[in-house]
Amino acid sequence: MQLDWVVDYSQNKLTLELDNIVYQTFDGGQNIDKYIDGEFDKRIRQYPYKPYDWVQPHMEKPPSAEFDEWCRELDWIIETFPHVGERHPVLTYKEQDGSITNTQNPRGQGANNLTDLISVNRLGQPASVQERWDWDFIATTDCFEHISNTMHDKDPHINKAQAGLSWVRNKRTGVIERIGSSQNCPCHVFPEIYPPVEIHPDDLYEDVTNYGGHFIEP
Repeated sequence: MQLDWVVDYSQNKLTLELDNIVYQTFDGGQNIDKYIDGEFDKRIRQYPYKPYDWVQPHMEKPPSAEFDEWCRELDWIIETFPHVGERHPVLTYKEQDGSITNTQNPRGQGANNLTDLISVNRLGQPASVQERWDWDFIATTDCFEHISNTMHDKDPHINKAQAGLSWVRNKRTGVIERIGSSQNCPCHVFPEIYPPVEIHPDDLYEDVTNYGGHFIEP
C-alpha cells in the first residue's frame, strides 16, 4: 500500500486525491479534513480526545495514539480504492542502499509492496519519498544547535528545522536545496517542516558556511 500525498510547502499542506475524495492536512496528518465532491465531510483525528484544533508539537517519539481515527479510514481507502494496494505488515524492509533489514515489529503501515519492500509511514508515504532517496546529501549542520546564531534572526523558518539543516542535490536534475534534516513531507513526527530553499551552485559554499554547516565527505 502506498498513498501519493502531494505537498505544498508554502502552506505546509498535504493533499491526497482519490477520485471524488480529497484529503487535506496542514499538520502532517494529525488532523485530516475529508471532502467528498468538494464538500467537507469530516475531520479525521490522530488524537480525537484533544481539543478540535490541537496539534502535538514535534517529538522524536510522539505520544501513543490508540484512538487514531486514520486507521479505520485507511481500511476504508484500501477497500474502496484497490489500486493503492494492500497492507503488508512484513518484518523485512529494503533500505536506500539496497540492503535488507529485519525488524521485530512492522514499520509504520508495513511495506509498500512485496517486491520493493519499502516501508510506509502512518499516512502511507514511502520511505523513498520521506528520506529523499532521489537526492544526495552534500552538507549538514548535524543538529539544530549548530546552526549559526546570526541566521536565527535572518531566517523566519529556522525554528522548524528541529533536527538541523541539510543541503541535498537531486540525482537526476542536479537541483540543490537547503532542507530541514530528516524532513521532506510533513508527518506526525514533524507536523510543521522547514520549507526547502533552492540554492544556486555558485552560492552553495557561502550558504553552507553562513548557516554553520559543513560538507559531507564523499
